[in-house]
Amino acid sequence: MFRYKTAKLRDRVTRIKDGIVNEFLIEGDSKALLFDTGLDLFNIREFVASLTDKELIVVNSHFHPDHANGNHHFEKVYIGERDLPTFTTDDVYFKLVDDIVAAVFEKYPKTKKLQKWIDRLLMTKPGNTQYVPLKDGDTFDLGGKTLVVKDFPGHTPGSITLLDPAERFIYAGDASDIDIWMFTNPGCSLHTYADEGRRYYREVAALGYTKYRGAHMPLTHSISFMRDYAEWIDRLTPQKAFLKLSVPGAKSKLCFAAAPSRKHILFTSIYWAHQCDR
Repeated sequence: MFRYKTAKLRDRVTRIKDGIVNEFLIEGDSKALLFDTGLDLFNIREFVASLTDKELIVVNSHFHPDHANGNHHFEKVYIGERDLPTFTTDDVYFKLVDDIVAAVFEKYPKTKKLQKWIDRLLMTKPGNTQYVPLKDGDTFDLGGKTLVVKDFPGHTPGSITLLDPAERFIYAGDASDIDIWMFTNPGCSLHTYADEGRRYYREVAALGYTKYRGAHMPLTHSISFMRDYAEWIDRLTPQKAFLKLSVPGAKSKLCFAAAPSRKHILFTSIYWAHQCDR
């Protein structure tokens, strides 16, 4: 049966493998920080307690269910201010899921049998968790280790990364990963995301950062991936997709694109056709 799997990523940094998602437990001398809470297939709080007895700070890279479904196990979770959840259709993600699920159920009534699993896996529980907004430049002092919040919007409006200045290492969530699912933020164009990617790369490169890890990456990447991926995604069009799907409740077709990269092996993205418009 599936269980959490761990591996040492760096000194006092543990990667927790949660199905298809990486969470990161980063420890200082007095405190520890958990970056993302995963799918909630099991109790992430109990599992982390078996790894450290330090006071725990919990941070979401962004508010998607594969990164936030375990939030309800904790009293307090920090999150980028533009991803601060209301648990209503005012939230970009919840509105998207609600609109599509309602349209799918109407068109294919038998799919209503999946409602339980949709609620379990795609809709994060409110719980009694207090959400605390983060701003770009906020810091977490873990005792002997400081982590810095840096915004990287696009995948979601409030996606954040954590910088480790001492190690010159970045924890990126889904902000820049082996695949960017832009369809979860339908109001953002691919060109806006590309601009953010180039900006982010320039700023962290100037600070001396060289390596980072995304939440779905099997390996550590050079930050040059961020720049090169931004250039690739800026050139995407609906015609460059290898697959286009009509999705009930959506305003345009869902596109799937991929391309080999000599330096980075592969680029992939999922996006709405209208997101290619300038």
